[in-house]
Amino acid sequence: MLKMKQVAAALIALSAASSVFAADDSGAYILGAVGVSNVAIDKASIDDDLTAVGVTGLVSTTDERDTGYKLQLGYKLNQNFAIEGGYVDLGEFTFDATFTGGIAKETAKASGWNIVAMGILPLGDTYSLLGRLGAIRAKVDATASATGPGGSALANVNATQNSFTYGLGVAYNMSKSTSIRVDYDRYSKLGDKNSTGEGDVDLYSLAVGYKF
Repeated sequence: MLKMKQVAAALIALSAASSVFAADDSGAYILGAVGVSNVAIDKASIDDDLTAVGVTGLVSTTDERDTGYKLQLGYKLNQNFAIEGGYVDLGEFTFDATFTGGIAKETAKASGWNIVAMGILPLGDTYSLLGRLGAIRAKVDATASATGPGGSALANVNATQNSFTYGLGVAYNMSKSTSIRVDYDRYSKLGDKNSTGEGDVDLYSLAVGYKF
């Protein structure tokens, strides 16, 4: 009978401790991440547009990678769910071309404000798997310039739209307040296909988070 009382007391104590831990697991945090952003530029389509207007001797290159970062403010509701929002800068991407008698260049910059819901799957006390789903209010600025036999031309356009975003990650909890994350995020169909051009941008980043 004594052992049964000890077991019951232990279960009650464990239940109380679990409740305290679950309550302690919630709270606000900040996160800073930096990494590599990547976009697939439709080089062949741009080449076709240039040759269609009479360009000859065309040689073109693209730079589809840049440094990207995100600054997030989050709130962890419990050990399995959090909400994050903040600013994302995805960097600049370029298309360069030379042709008979001239040169051309196009650059595109993407940035915006995002909000995501994040699911968390703890793997013990140290690691967690993360899944994110949300939206971004993204602005794409595009600049095109060309110099040729007929002179020079410059055009600037921009588009701001709501787009879909999702991501995956792995978190390592260094302490109760500090964590390190490896994140992958995709920002879908940024820009406008009729003005700036439209494309998906991926961000691979290393993040450090601090819980208040």
